[in-house]
Amino acid sequence: MIRALRPAWLPFLVLAIALVAAAFLPGLASATAPDSLGAASDSSAAVADSSAAAADSSAAASAGAAGDTAADSVRAKEFPHLDSTLVTRLRSGGYVIVFRHSITNHAVTDRDLRGGNFDDRSTQRNLDKEGEAQAARIGKAIADLGIPIGTVLSSPMWRCRDTAQIAFGHHQAVPELVRRGSEYRAMRIALLGSKPEEGKDIVLVTHQDLLIPIVKGLRRDQLHEGDALVVKPLGEGAFEVVAQVTPDDWERLAAESKAATVAKNGKSLKPTKTKKTAKK
Repeated sequence: MIRALRPAWLPFLVLAIALVAAAFLPGLASATAPDSLGAASDSSAAVADSSAAAADSSAAASAGAAGDTAADSVRAKEFPHLDSTLVTRLRSGGYVIVFRHSITNHAVTDRDLRGGNFDDRSTQRNLDKEGEAQAARIGKAIADLGIPIGTVLSSPMWRCRDTAQIAFGHHQAVPELVRRGSEYRAMRIALLGSKPEEGKDIVLVTHQDLLIPIVKGLRRDQLHEGDALVVKPLGEGAFEVVAQVTPDDWERLAAESKAATVAKNGKSLKPTKTKKTAKK
């Protein structure tokens, strides 16, 4: 009799075990999940950091930090271009000038930079001759305009380092201008919102993909190679983009400034005639 009834108990026994498991296992799972998710997050961050070495390469473009989708097009914003009034303000310091690196050879792509070692320029897309000349012209125009440059920070990738060095004669490579992830993004925002030392402007040289997510209205390739954004830091991570500047803008305004100076001081710049001493 007992043997005949025993199989009928089995469904109830299985159901009881299932109910007990449902009551206790979720708590156990939730207790262990943060560690496992954290490990996955760390792994993802490492992969993101190594792939971010290619920053604004075509591979990164396809991954797209913020490609020009319909939503991005709605948010797209045209920034004013540099004018003489802003040049006057730049001469007093207090701004951050953020450059996308100068012209590169797009026939070359970045190779695997896993591990974050950027020392070997042969693994990277570099400035071409036109890009080197462009960086030199930018630096000369800014110097001719009398804009005081203090700290110059650069992505550790060579196309950014070379742009900074050729244009300004010095630079410091920092990871926040190439690395991805929330920590580095927060550091970039802090840089844009931090006021420079008195009477100086800060220069940052980086990649467009790292600016698109943090500059409202900026769309892909709106910032061409060699272009810059002039940013007014507002403190505590807040900032305002006040102008977009092309390499031609720098040179045009430098030429206009020089012409205005000559026109203003024209008389003093002309050689003075001296009277010939009369012969006795």
